[in-house]
Amino acid sequence: PYTRRPEPSGGVKPTQLGNQPKIPDRTKGMTKATCVLISPDRFQVQSGYHAGLTLIFNALPSHRYDHRSRKWDFLLSDYNEFLTKAATLDDVQLAGLSSAVVSTFKSKICGKTGVTDSEAGSTTDPLTEKLPKALVESLMPFQRDGVRLGLQRGGRILLADDMGLGKTLQGLAIAAAFRSEWPLLIVTPSSVRFTWREQILRWLGGPLNIHRSDIDVVCSARAFTTDDYLNPRQGPSLITVLSYDLLSRCAAKLSEFPPFGVVIMDESHFLKNFKTARTKAAMPMLKAAKRVILLTGTPALSRPVELFPQITAVRPSLFKGGFHEFGLRYCAAKENPWGWDYSGCSNMQELQIILEATIMIRRVKSDVLSQLPPKRREVVILDPSLIKSASIKHLECKMSAVELKALEKHGELLRYFKETSRVKLSAVEQYVSDLLEADRKFIVFAHHVEMLDAIHRLLDSKSVRFIRIDGKTPSDQRQVVCERFQLEEACKVALLSITAAGTGINLTAATLVVFAELFWNPGILIQAEDRAYRIGQQDSVNVRYLLAEGTADDHIWTLVKTKLDVLTRAGLNQESFENVDLTRAQASEAGEFFPSVRRQFSHPTQSSRSTSERPSL
Repeated sequence: PYTRRPEPSGGVKPTQLGNQPKIPDRTKGMTKATCVLISPDRFQVQSGYHAGLTLIFNALPSHRYDHRSRKWDFLLSDYNEFLTKAATLDDVQLAGLSSAVVSTFKSKICGKTGVTDSEAGSTTDPLTEKLPKALVESLMPFQRDGVRLGLQRGGRILLADDMGLGKTLQGLAIAAAFRSEWPLLIVTPSSVRFTWREQILRWLGGPLNIHRSDIDVVCSARAFTTDDYLNPRQGPSLITVLSYDLLSRCAAKLSEFPPFGVVIMDESHFLKNFKTARTKAAMPMLKAAKRVILLTGTPALSRPVELFPQITAVRPSLFKGGFHEFGLRYCAAKENPWGWDYSGCSNMQELQIILEATIMIRRVKSDVLSQLPPKRREVVILDPSLIKSASIKHLECKMSAVELKALEKHGELLRYFKETSRVKLSAVEQYVSDLLEADRKFIVFAHHVEMLDAIHRLLDSKSVRFIRIDGKTPSDQRQVVCERFQLEEACKVALLSITAAGTGINLTAATLVVFAELFWNPGILIQAEDRAYRIGQQDSVNVRYLLAEGTADDHIWTLVKTKLDVLTRAGLNQESFENVDLTRAQASEAGEFFPSVRRQFSHPTQSSRSTSERPSL
C-alpha cells in the first residue's frame, strides 16, 4: 500500500534544498466542495456553509436536503447545471464527480432515463440465446440473474457472490456461452484443481459434449516441457486447469502459446497486489483474453487497494487516471516521509455503485436465503498429487475383499482409517491454507491427533487466531473458548475433535464446516455439523467433506451413507446424504474415478430436482 515519494528533479534530496521561498496557499479562505455519488441516480455535494452555494442548491430542480447530515443531494441530470453555476463562485474550490462516475452514468448525467451506458444492449434474454436448455435449467433463479448479467457485460465480470451461492456453476455457464472462443483457462488454488475438473464434467459434459480427455489439470511445471502436453503449433488443450503457483512459475512457457480466449480466475482475491509473482504472471494473460471471469467471495470492498488489480483485469479503462488517482479518491491516500500510503478507504459507497454498474455482481446469502436449503453438503476430492496413497495400497487390497456389512468390525479398517489420516495430511493442509486466504470464519473437524496437530501447526505458522477443542480441553473451559470464537472477529478458525467437540457447543459465528476426516457413525457427523447449524444461526450452512481417493475414505463414506439410509427408512432419522454434491465425472466414466463412493450416489434428472435440492458449488 506504499509507494516511494519521488525526489525533486536532479536527484536533490529535500534536506539539500535549504531555505526556499514559501509559495502562497491560494486555497486559504476558500470553501471546499466535493461531489460524491450516493446512488445510481443521485449525487451529493459535501461542503461547509457557503451562501452562494446554498442559493445554487435551492435553484436546482431536484434539490434535497438531509437535516441530519446537513448535506444536499441532487439527481445526476442536474450535475452539469450545478458545475456551470458553481464555476462562477471564485471562493469555492470544487471537486467534481470522478471520471469513472461520469463515463459510467453519462446517459443519466445528460438527462436520459433508463439503464446505464454499460447496461444498454439487446432486449432478448442471452441465456436462451447462448446456452443449452439443460444448463439453464440447472441454475437457481438468482444464479440465472448472475449469468445473464455476465453475458450482458460481454463475459468480463467480477462475480463476488457470498460463499456457497454457486460461483463455480455461474462462472462455467458464462464461459460456456463463449464456447467458440475457447481454449478456456481456469486458474485456481491448487487444492481444488481436481474439483474444477469434476464440476466441468458434471455441468458442461452433457450440454457441451466435454470429455475428460478435453481437460488438462496441470500438476507440475514439468508438464510444460513435454512434447505431448502443450504444443505451440496446436495451442493448449480445450480446457486447462492450473494453480496460481504454477501460473507464476510457468508464465514464460505459457506466453509461447496462442492466448486463451476465455479465462476464469477462481478466488481472484489472490490477485490483490501488483507486485506479487502471481499477479505479474496473470495480467498479460487477462489482457490478451477476450472474456475474463473473476470469482471471489471476498471482494475486499473495505480494502480498495487490494481490489484495484482485479478491476484492472476485468476493465482496464474504468479508472483512466491510474492507480494514484484511484488511491486518492478511494484509498484515503496520504503522503508521508516514506511515500504514499494507500492502505485506507474513502468514498466506498461511490466505489461500490460504480463497480456494480460496470463489472461486479455481489449477492450475500441473506439476499437469496429463500432460494437456499438451510444446510448443504459437498464432497471435495482432495488433490491426488498430494495424497501419498502408495504407502497404504496393500491395505486397500485387503479391504476390497471385505463385505460391506463386515467393514465396521474389521480390524483392518481401523488401521486403514488411521493410515489414511497420515497420507491425507499434505492435501488437507493445502486446502485449509487456501481457505485462510478468504479471511472468513470456519470450523475444521478431525478425528486423529496427528491430523489435529498438523492443522494446529499450520495455523500457528500463519499467525492465525483460532481455538482448539479436543479430549484434553477441560470441560469448564469449553464455553469460554467457544465465546472467544463467537465474539472475536479476529478469531477465524475453530479446530475441533469430531468425537470430543461434536456436541454441546454453539459455534454459529461460522457458516462453513469442513471435515478433514470422516467417521463411520453418521449420527456423530450430523451432530458435529450442527455446531454451526442450530438455533441462532441466521444463515445457510455449508458442509464440506474432504475425501481422498484410494484410501479408507472410499469405504467409510459408503458405510456412513448405508447406515444413514437404514435409519431413515426405519423412521429414526430425517437427515439424508442423498443430495450431497459429489464432484464427480459423468456416469459413463464411473469406473475411472472414486468407484466405491460413486456407487452410493444416484443420478437424478434435472427435471426431478427441486430448487432446494440443487447443490451450490
